[in-house]
Amino acid sequence: MTENISEQLDFIFKPKSIAFIGASNSPVKWGGMIIRSALESKYRGRIFPVNPKEKEILGLQSYADVTDIEEPVDLAVFTVPAAHMPVVMKSCVAKGIRGGVIISADFAETGEDGKALEEETLAIAKSGNLRFTGPNCNGMYTSAVGLNISPMPYTIKGNLAFISQSGMFGGVAIRTCQARGIGLSKFIAMGNQGDLTAADYIEYLAEDDDTKVITIYMEGFKNGRKFFEKARKITQNKPILIFKGGSSYVGARATLSHTASIAGEDDVFDGMCRQTGLIRVSQLDHLFIMGEALL
Repeated sequence: MTENISEQLDFIFKPKSIAFIGASNSPVKWGGMIIRSALESKYRGRIFPVNPKEKEILGLQSYADVTDIEEPVDLAVFTVPAAHMPVVMKSCVAKGIRGGVIISADFAETGEDGKALEEETLAIAKSGNLRFTGPNCNGMYTSAVGLNISPMPYTIKGNLAFISQSGMFGGVAIRTCQARGIGLSKFIAMGNQGDLTAADYIEYLAEDDDTKVITIYMEGFKNGRKFFEKARKITQNKPILIFKGGSSYVGARATLSHTASIAGEDDVFDGMCRQTGLIRVSQLDHLFIMGEALL
């Protein structure tokens, strides 16, 4: 792949059209919540529901398969059961889709069978140069196109980006920002980091004109060396604040079952922060209090 990270991830954060695979009319299902969020946001690109059991979803024509959509599609949002992911990912590759947000869970966080399913899904995506966030995440928000594909309330547009490895912390963070009047440029739920990792996101945000400050809730790294090298370079020009989960033994065990993340020794993480210029905070709300000051 010869494209730089901005060209690759613009299909996710600046999509002109989106297919919602597993879309639903039910407001209590993920497939219903997520497409509703998109329709209620300020996004004005094309939206295509995909569900072979429905002819119409929320007033929009529903397609049996993503390959049935006649127009180009930039981004696919997945809410189908994990076992169906290889099949629907093959359809997305055949369609030429280049970005994905996998909200579906039951992958590597559940054990060896889930890990194998996650790796199979990744291999298929790579065959078509499709980059994706997740799996096991709760979506994202991007101010670049006014798009919200998460169950979180619509946020204020601003210049602070928040990357979270926890959906719960993501919800707390967005409500904290709203209460303080802090606008977001991006909200990214990383989930298992099955493809894109924290290092990829900060590299993208470093070049994002909408983002002035990067904040992160992190449980564990998939490629610590890459993150270290990217962070050391980026913090020279754009501040990164980070709050680390899993610092205790009990917390480390919890992160493994939550997002398949190995938390690592806290002293090592502390040393990495000092060497890279990352600003480590001890409480989640400090990410946004200090982020506001830096803005």
